[in-house]
Amino acid sequence: MTRLILAVTLISAIGITGYLWLDTPEPASMALATNTIVRTNEQSASSSSQTTDEEVTTFAQQTQLTEPDIVPVSMRNSLSYIASDYAEKIQHPPYSMPIASPQSPYLHWNRHISTPVPILDGTEKAALKLSQYRYFYPKPIQASLVASLPVNQTVLEIIDVRTNQVIETKTVSGDTWQIEPDESWPMELRLKAILDFDSGHDVLTADFRLYQPIAQLAQINPVFGRDADMIIPLQLNVDKGGIYRFRANLFTQNDEPVAFLTTKKRLQEGDHTVELKAFKQTLLGFDKQWQLKNIVIERMSGSPGERAQFGITPKDTYSLGVFDIDQLSDTPYQMSEQERMQLEFLQHAAR
Repeated sequence: MTRLILAVTLISAIGITGYLWLDTPEPASMALATNTIVRTNEQSASSSSQTTDEEVTTFAQQTQLTEPDIVPVSMRNSLSYIASDYAEKIQHPPYSMPIASPQSPYLHWNRHISTPVPILDGTEKAALKLSQYRYFYPKPIQASLVASLPVNQTVLEIIDVRTNQVIETKTVSGDTWQIEPDESWPMELRLKAILDFDSGHDVLTADFRLYQPIAQLAQINPVFGRDADMIIPLQLNVDKGGIYRFRANLFTQNDEPVAFLTTKKRLQEGDHTVELKAFKQTLLGFDKQWQLKNIVIERMSGSPGERAQFGITPKDTYSLGVFDIDQLSDTPYQMSEQERMQLEFLQHAAR
């Protein structure tokens, strides 16, 4: 359904772009040429005793701009590209999508983005950086300062975003800091750094989240093959029941990204095994040694206003050992009825 909404949104955007193109005023050069022509004829009219209707009609025909017939072709090309791109994507099942670029958002789901800002009345620049956006108790919060001049001393404050109350204060030196969180801290937090430079003081802030884990990955059991999939069994300890979404990135042993794996499952409190699947076609052309990274255990929101919660993994990387994909079936992925309908809709719109 998400893909269909995206397709409709893109088609609407293209249609609006085409409309705006058609409704754009004439370029200045065209308008200037037309005005010049009009002024010349007006001068001729003042010097001539008569101007016939036939001459006016002829002038209008000569100066009328012809609409270039390129917008429909451009729209068809764009829609054709969207349809082709979607057709390529559904060659792979949604639970095992190839990672085509090192900049893929699949690889950076927990990145904290910081931008240098002017400080000290604009004479210098600095940025307050966090090692990640989501932290999981009791993992320490790691922060650093990137500035164009050295800092003498910094006072760090942890602020409850909801109440705007300071809940922790710490004086530090240097430009790299570590803060130990408290179990009582709320989820929505802000780090405030009061910076002391030789030339004055300034303040930087960075927002982040702190989660209390509600599940934990105990271990990954040996992988095995089933039909066209490599099966990766995750063994879990769940403290709070609900619908869980699991995401992870499959890499080769040489840290080459291969595929984004995901699945959902309703779990009760207790111990469970959840299977991630990697489709054979997604694994073609890579080495036979694999590892799993960026594992996300998310308890999804069960009602409006309820926030998602997360589990933790003791390690950042799990080696899966050697698995030869030749033992898997060559059966191609069969698109779902919903995917087929979406593809037909895009292909029809591109005609």
